Amino acid sequence: MTRLICITLDRILQNIRAGSVVILTISNSINALSIFTVVFFSFLGSTVNMPSALATDLTQIDRLTSQWLDTQRQTSHLLADWQASKPILHQRLTLLSAEKKQLEDVLKYSKDSQEDVTKRRTELLEQQSNLEQQQAALSNKLALLLNQVEHLSELLPPPLKNVWLQQQDDSSDDNQTSISLQAVLAKLNSLMDFQNRISVHEGPISVSTTDDVMVKQLYLGVSAAWFVSADGELKGQGQVQDNQWVWTEGESIRATEIKKAIDIFEKRKQANFVELPVNLVASKVTVGGLQ
Repeated sequence: MTRLICITLDRILQNIRAGSVVILTISNSINALSIFTVVFFSFLGSTVNMPSALATDLTQIDRLTSQWLDTQRQTSHLLADWQASKPILHQRLTLLSAEKKQLEDVLKYSKDSQEDVTKRRTELLEQQSNLEQQQAALSNKLALLLNQVEHLSELLPPPLKNVWLQQQDDSSDDNQTSISLQAVLAKLNSLMDFQNRISVHEGPISVSTTDDVMVKQLYLGVSAAWFVSADGELKGQGQVQDNQWVWTEGESIRATEIKKAIDIFEKRKQANFVELPVNLVASKVTVGGLQ
């Protein structure tokens, strides 16, 4: 708002009587672009020259009026520019607010994702630690089992021992726990298979009274066996003694009974009763430090 220039009535009357010039400027608001100026010229008597002070006041008033008009024009331009720019700025502000919200949502999602990744990483590390502990425990137990199986191989009949040696050769190329465990299971499976059946093999054996001789061997599981040479001169039985498999010659064993049992097994004779000696007293066996 511009300041209203007020001149009191007494002042106006005094100036009129003295032949002065009065300027009354009225402005209703800052948006008004016109100035109403009322100039009253009143002369009493004959014409006289204006005082020099009044001319100076008029010059100053003109200069101030011009400055005020410039200020009004600048203000109008600023208001017009503001009115023109206001929708664009408002739209830009709306876009910036939406972008800010999107960025906040992205940051929140990223933070939640990071927390999920951290949680999942912690769970995986715990699982890895548990698996490593289980692996270590399995390795210790497997080492004990391998030690027991190694000692057990000395108690096996020669045919089964040869099978175990072959399985040992197949697994010796890789020392991984899983491979070693598979080899042990294969050996135990072959042991159970041999234990649950009657089998016949032919090959050289070493008897305490002779050198190696070719004989036929009849096995009843892994705990008992009998042998006989082709001519029937050498006969006996095999069993575990002092933690090893031993062949011993038996004078009381009849070679004909051993051959008869072998013939029945190989289906060359009909099934019939066979009398063979069996040692019912189990020898004391130590396997891997266990008895």
